[in-house]
Amino acid sequence: MLRPVHWFLMLAEPKDGGTETQRIFPSAQHRQLILDELEAILANPHFRGSKRYPALLKYVVDATLDQRTSDLKERTLGVEVFGRQPDYDTNSDPVVRISAGEVRKRIAQYYHENGHHSRVQIELPLGSYTPEFRLREPEPAPVQPWTGDREPRPSNDRAGMRGARLLAVLALAAILGGAAASSLVSYHDRRVLPIASGKPATLDELWAPLLQTARPVLIVLRTAPPARVQAASDLSLGDHVHYVSVSIAISLAHLASVLSGQGKSYEVKEALETDLTDIRSRPVILVGAKDNDWTMRLVRPLRFHFVFFPDGMERIEDAANPQQTSWEFNRNTPYSSVTTDYAIVARIRDATSEGPVMVIAGLGSYGTEAAADFVQSPQYLAQLSKSLPPGWENRNFEVVLSTAVIGYHAGPPILLSATSW
Repeated sequence: MLRPVHWFLMLAEPKDGGTETQRIFPSAQHRQLILDELEAILANPHFRGSKRYPALLKYVVDATLDQRTSDLKERTLGVEVFGRQPDYDTNSDPVVRISAGEVRKRIAQYYHENGHHSRVQIELPLGSYTPEFRLREPEPAPVQPWTGDREPRPSNDRAGMRGARLLAVLALAAILGGAAASSLVSYHDRRVLPIASGKPATLDELWAPLLQTARPVLIVLRTAPPARVQAASDLSLGDHVHYVSVSIAISLAHLASVLSGQGKSYEVKEALETDLTDIRSRPVILVGAKDNDWTMRLVRPLRFHFVFFPDGMERIEDAANPQQTSWEFNRNTPYSSVTTDYAIVARIRDATSEGPVMVIAGLGSYGTEAAADFVQSPQYLAQLSKSLPPGWENRNFEVVLSTAVIGYHAGPPILLSATSW
């Protein structure tokens, strides 16, 4: 297995009199790896049948390798790549922004289908025309489990007014019916996976605090009012109607699969209709961040937490590393051009609720879907076991995940950072 490692840091250019870190450009050896990877991407069917998207990707990569990042501005790209006049109106002719969004989507599709053996990964981050490059290196030798003779290694880190949401309930019923029916057959067959240390990693280690209580688990979902209320008024439901996205419904299906497979009962409530009495002294799962005030309240003091800006930018911040600003999601970006989402998974014992709480929340719905996939899969639990110190199963923990968005679906979750206490 390979792990991605940054070796080319795209940081801010130093300003006059400033102290910002200068860009670090790749060596000649790494430059050739990037050019070879670029050639492979452009020869792929996702790019081969187009003229516009390969031209843009090649230009920005070449400019970056030649240390001409000052050329990577919308107007310059419009002139140099797409033949626009120097004074063209970028607002009425957004050819660069549209093309960049398509390039991001096709790159994600390429790596989802073909990137397992790539030595280098080329990315075009949201909000930027400057690519980033990642070198993939072999995983280090597995760390031996702690036996007590030394310190643990540090972490690396809708038919009624309430609850009857016609469209959402019908969709959820269809999904959950299939999930619950299959989980009793498949859950115990897939929950155990050996990991490098030789100790079996089971989903029980992750879920035990929520399963060892007598009360049903309460799943608190984020919901949102409809952008257009015409359909709601036609059904005489008015402001009481809220919608659940398909990604949140899929997330709920994952959770229902695990809980049903363990014979654990559960209840589902909207965050907007949940109060402290509902969550006190019982196991709780909080799904989604935005429009779920319970998630925001609980995660705010933790090391990894959500920040939503008025301009539509959303970010997961790391209190231990404030310079980390790459875990971002632009809610103003059309969903067709979103290529990456980020999420937090946490399990803590909360003093307010007086019980165990699991957080499964993305910046967007895709991130939430990937996080729910993470907590129901032994494959990903193995990653968690290797990223946290021994004894993590009895402690609070928090992780940050990323997922590629491919064809309006969340890709596999990738663990970026983890901490426990």
